Amino acid sequence: MPDTKPTAFPSLTLPSAATDQYIVIPSGGTASKITLAGLQQSLGAGYRNGSTATVSAAYAADTYLAGSAVTVPASSWKVGTTYQCIFDMTKTGAGTAAFAITIRMGTTGTIADGAPNTLSFAAGTGVVDSGVFIVTVVHRVTGASAVIQTVQSCAHHLAATGLVSTGASGFGVVVGTSGAFSNAGLTTIGLSINGGASFSGTNTLVAASVIL
Repeated sequence: MPDTKPTAFPSLTLPSAATDQYIVIPSGGTASKITLAGLQQSLGAGYRNGSTATVSAAYAADTYLAGSAVTVPASSWKVGTTYQCIFDMTKTGAGTAAFAITIRMGTTGTIADGAPNTLSFAAGTGVVDSGVFIVTVVHRVTGASAVIQTVQSCAHHLAATGLVSTGASGFGVVVGTSGAFSNAGLTTIGLSINGGASFSGTNTLVAASVIL
């Protein structure tokens, strides 16, 4: 019998992690089901977050960067799991301390979370400047003696003054490896930033993601 050309296909409604719906998977005459979050974890899919508002006149002390926290299922960290966060910053003429970025891992998405790695750019200077920071973290080891590698960069308007004085021609890079720490039970990774005394910064955009 020749094949019959279908005239229409039923519409497909994707499940929503928010309502905990399931994807049904036929297998050997039976059906299994998995949540969208479970499927993401199995496939190593991405998790993300971002800022929803501008934060002004801030970051003179260690401050969790709003929108940088990404939450994943517990015990999901793998060798090669990658976190990346991109954010902008504009400073006033105040503040001449080193701009520090701390990787935070825990369960709260606040500065109460652990700080496995903190990297600082060379001290800024007392002039107005704007720039974009990119922070990338890769898990080299997971478990009771986890290790992460971090690379952070700043591209900014001024050649070697303003936000940071690392590098030249408006671009600086800092690289660092964490000590060993336990990531067992941790579900959230994000950033806190500290511009130092008198720093006054404005942040308008944060985009963060994790690929397991």
